[in-house]
Amino acid sequence: MINHYQITIRLRMLALAILSAALIMAVSLVLLQLNVWAKFAASGANGCGNFEDAVDKAEDGDTIAVMIPDRRSEGKTITKNILIHGGWLSIDGCGGQQIYTDTADLDAASFEFQGILSRSILSHDSDSVIKIDPSVMTLTVQNMVFWNNAGTVARGAGISGVISNGAKIRLDNVVISNSVATDAGGGLHLEVRGGSRLVIADSQFFSNEADQTGGGLEIDIYDGSEVIIENTLVASNTANTGHGGGARIRIINSGYVTITNSAFVNNTAGGRGGGLAIESVNQGPAYVRLINTTFANNSASISEDDLYSSGNGLTVDNLSKQLFLPSILSDFPSAAADSARITDISIENNRYIVEFDTLNFEPTLPGQHVHFFFNTVPPQEAGVPGSGPWILYGGPSPFTEYSIIDRPPGAWQMCILVANPDHSVQLNTGNCFDLP
Repeated sequence: MINHYQITIRLRMLALAILSAALIMAVSLVLLQLNVWAKFAASGANGCGNFEDAVDKAEDGDTIAVMIPDRRSEGKTITKNILIHGGWLSIDGCGGQQIYTDTADLDAASFEFQGILSRSILSHDSDSVIKIDPSVMTLTVQNMVFWNNAGTVARGAGISGVISNGAKIRLDNVVISNSVATDAGGGLHLEVRGGSRLVIADSQFFSNEADQTGGGLEIDIYDGSEVIIENTLVASNTANTGHGGGARIRIINSGYVTITNSAFVNNTAGGRGGGLAIESVNQGPAYVRLINTTFANNSASISEDDLYSSGNGLTVDNLSKQLFLPSILSDFPSAAADSARITDISIENNRYIVEFDTLNFEPTLPGQHVHFFFNTVPPQEAGVPGSGPWILYGGPSPFTEYSIIDRPPGAWQMCILVANPDHSVQLNTGNCFDLP
């Protein structure tokens, strides 16, 4: 019997998690207010309707504000481009399905946002809690818990589905726990196809079980698609007879995986790869980067307690103790320091248009300038004597010297640092910004 309360998380990871949660909570409401969502549909507790009806009534671009406490999903299939946003509590109650235009309306109606630390819960017992339809092009799920321990679902008792045709799916501050699959992917099972991208950030998979493979989660990647997992804990999951106690990732023909600042702990596999199994099937480029990712107390019945990898054309880079820049610095590092900051990135004619500003200097060549690079390059390697690669720049904003074909596998951000006349860089003088 799996007991997730037996998980021991190091104090350092716990402190980072608390700090991250506080920062995300502060930013989350701001981002909700700034994003151009057509309307909010309140669903869940206190007479605010239910999740299934809210999804049915939503239109592309809408936000479903999921109420606290737990609700049933009725195994809903998501077919629209929406944001599912948990962590809302109705203080005074409401009647029926409520429609609001923005967060100010929600506040006025006595709704209180209690995410990040208090998530909304969706459960189901005869199918996946939610399923993602291949027609969906954009879907974000935030501040949610999914669980399904009925043991009647073949794959992905928490979340299942197919992501295709260049879709972008993001799971942010999501917990999938106590979910059981009779085949593969106890908590989550997704196929990522057609050059699509799946991002799982600041999330947890614990105490899930699959009879065969991928105790916590299983992801199949096709057609050069990309999966990014960051700041995520995979703990106390079990694959009873197969590979990947914590997670199993298969790159079917070609694909890219980056796992950053994550941990695989106390997972068990009946086959190989107690913590993580990565398998390449058929020919084609298959690149995996593990950055600052730890494995502890995992076990496998056959071999490779922590990490198992196999297959043709598979490249796995396991990098540890790398220093990476924050995603976005809202202010310059210091009012007295020379610094630079990317403020926006767009694409025009297949080139990145990178808007940036600087403090206390103007980039010039020769002279003090800036280096641009992708986040697959550690900052200390982004200037002399590092191995790079980077592009030096001594002109005004915008910077346009990177084409979209220059983006390396696994990169999801572009970064900037202040550089000296000898092309060495000044660490902690810039930021990284998400690529479109």
